[in-house]
Amino acid sequence: MLPAFRALRGDYGLVAEPLLFGELPATRPDLVTYAIYGPTNPLEMGEEERDYLSSLAIAGVRTNIISAYPLTAAGTDQPGYERARTDVPRLCDELDINAIYPDAIDRARGIRTNTWHDVYVNVVGETIRVKYHPVESRDPADLAALERLRAEHAEDIAELARLHREYNLWQRKPYTDGAILFSHEGRTWLASQTVTDKTLMTAEDFDLITSFDEGRRSVTYTGPRLPTSDAPELLMLSTLLSRHARRPRLIVHFHHRELTRGPRYRELVTDSTIEGGHFSAGRRYFAELRFRGGDWFIIREHGMVWVGDSVADFADYVQRVVAGAS
Repeated sequence: MLPAFRALRGDYGLVAEPLLFGELPATRPDLVTYAIYGPTNPLEMGEEERDYLSSLAIAGVRTNIISAYPLTAAGTDQPGYERARTDVPRLCDELDINAIYPDAIDRARGIRTNTWHDVYVNVVGETIRVKYHPVESRDPADLAALERLRAEHAEDIAELARLHREYNLWQRKPYTDGAILFSHEGRTWLASQTVTDKTLMTAEDFDLITSFDEGRRSVTYTGPRLPTSDAPELLMLSTLLSRHARRPRLIVHFHHRELTRGPRYRELVTDSTIEGGHFSAGRRYFAELRFRGGDWFIIREHGMVWVGDSVADFADYVQRVVAGAS
C-alpha cells in the first residue's frame, strides 16, 4: 500500500502513521479518524482481531480492512471463497468496519487482495473530501427507515444508474463525481454514499440522513459508509427550497465533459467557483436557482445541479438538455 500513502502525501499532504496492533489512535470530535488494517483474511478472522477492530469502532475510528484471500496453486479462488459475498458484509456490520472489495489477483503472492488505488480512493472519499462532522445513528427506527426507503427507491436508483451510464454523467470518474439526494417529509433524506460508482449503484449504496447542524458542521446518518461529501450543500438546498417554495423530492448533482466547460448554456454558469462540502455552498445554490428562475444551473469548473420531483423528470431533462451535448 506504500504507493497509496505516497500519492496521498504528494496530492494532499496527508502523512500516514504506523499503528501497532492493539493501539488506539487519538481521536478528535471535529475530525474523521481513519485507520487501514491488514492484510487479513476476513473469513478466518480470530477473536483477537475481532475484538481489536471492534474497539477501534467504539473509539470512533473509521476502519477499512485490506483483505488477503489465499489462491489455489493455479491462481484461482479457493473453494469456499464465495462465502465472502454474505459473510464479510455480516462481519462488517458486526464490527462496524468496512472491507474494500478485493478485485486484484496477485499471483506472485498467491492472494486476492486490494490495489493501492482502491486504498487511495477510499481514503480520499472518507476523509479529505468529507468536510463535515459525521454523526452515526444506530437507532432501530432509523435502521428500519433506511431499509424501507431503500426498497421504495430501488427502481429509481437503478434508472439513475442507467442514465449515468448511457449519458456519461461524470467527468473524472463515476465513483468520485456527483451526488444524489431523495427528500422526504419530516426532514428525512436518502443520500448516495461516498465513493459510489453512479453507473453501477444500487439502493445498498444509499444512507439515511435524519438531521444536520450547520453551526456544528454535522450530519447525522444511518448506513455502512459515510454519506456523499456533497451532503451539506444538498441538505441546505433542500431545506431552503422547502421554506421558500416547495421541497424538491430529488436533487441530482452530476458532471458532464461537454456541459461543464463547453460553450453551451454559458448563461447558466455561476459567476465564480463554489467549493463543495460546505453548508454555505447550499445557500449559494439556492440563490442561483432563484436568480435564474429554473430547475438547474452549472457550477463554474465543477458540474451541474438539477432539482425536481421524480426520476422520470430527470430522465426527460437529460434527454432534452444533455443528450444534445454528447
